[in-house]
Amino acid sequence: MKTIKTEIELYQYDELEEEPRERAFNDHFTFLCSIEEDGGTEEEISQDVEESIRANEYWFFKDGKLAYCITYTGKHEKAGTTEFKFQDKVYQI
Repeated sequence: MKTIKTEIELYQYDELEEEPRERAFNDHFTFLCSIEEDGGTEEEISQDVEESIRANEYWFFKDGKLAYCITYTGKHEKAGTTEFKFQDKVYQI
């Protein structure tokens, strides 16, 4: 076994460069379309994508792929914290 120490850079939506931001937008747009229940049009959904990304405080890798993070809120014992899970390890961010 070999252990390698490294840094993982995560970005908020507005910190991404143009192409990765477009990828993040398109991936989230596809997700929102897949869960839309009230028959909203693609144009209506498109208008909500960036607001949804920012409101949920999603984190991304440099290429625009969504990072697996959980932000705890409300009365949860971890409320106010965000955890990033990467290869079965959990990091607080």
